[in-house]
Amino acid sequence: MNVVNGLAEMSPVAKVLGWKFLKYNSEEKEVHVEFDASNSLVNPMGCIQGGVLSAMLDDSMGPAIYITMPQGKVAVTVESKTNFVNAAFPGKIYGKGRIAHAKSSIIFTSGELLNEAGDVIATATATFKMFSFEVTDLTWTKKVS
Repeated sequence: MNVVNGLAEMSPVAKVLGWKFLKYNSEEKEVHVEFDASNSLVNPMGCIQGGVLSAMLDDSMGPAIYITMPQGKVAVTVESKTNFVNAAFPGKIYGKGRIAHAKSSIIFTSGELLNEAGDVIATATATFKMFSFEVTDLTWTKKVS
């Protein structure tokens, strides 16, 4: 995971979400991250907007794949489902992402977001597809395989 190791810059969307890597549990294949949800992410009711929570879940589940993925590979979300459990408000939001099952180039994940009190805000499942990629002159090129 190049961002965690300081080998790559954090994506602009991760910066907007206030993303921060906390730890990786190899036994559970689970990544723990933190989001510093700013007031700029709220809807008219003052809650963090649902699409933003879905993005946070994606940025919780994806790293669970990337932390063990070999170089020259990239995984993209091909399907996801989010369940909104409780309202989320600006402040710290904690994300967990884990690999549920991996088969060839298809990876199934699950994730959850929690508030500072430990209450579940939202849960999700997602399917990722892994591809071979190479970087040339800062341009990503899909390898034909």
